Amino acid sequence: MMNDKNILDEKEAKELAFSVPENYFDQFALQIDKQIGYQHTASRKLLRSWMYVAAMFVGVLIIGQVFYATHKRNLARNEENYESYVLSQVDESSMVDYYVEQSNQTDHK
Repeated sequence: MMNDKNILDEKEAKELAFSVPENYFDQFALQIDKQIGYQHTASRKLLRSWMYVAAMFVGVLIIGQVFYATHKRNLARNEENYESYVLSQVDESSMVDYYVEQSNQTDHK
């Protein structure tokens, strides 16, 4: 069986096994950046912000084109539907008479 001294040594070892200097992680990212030579420059931040603006502008243009194409397609479809509706309201004999008159007028010219 373990003696009391070994038990106390194990408890102390567990409590003091790892220690980190105070405020170590507050500056950790900056220290790593310095070690690898990365520099935060204003031009990179400005370039990055302009890239975001350009990407949003392109996205708006693409979405606008999609909506415009859909709108034009719907207008064409509505025109076809309107023509079909108007033709459905005219009886067949009236249509035949109209086409016969048109045919006779073109033949006499």
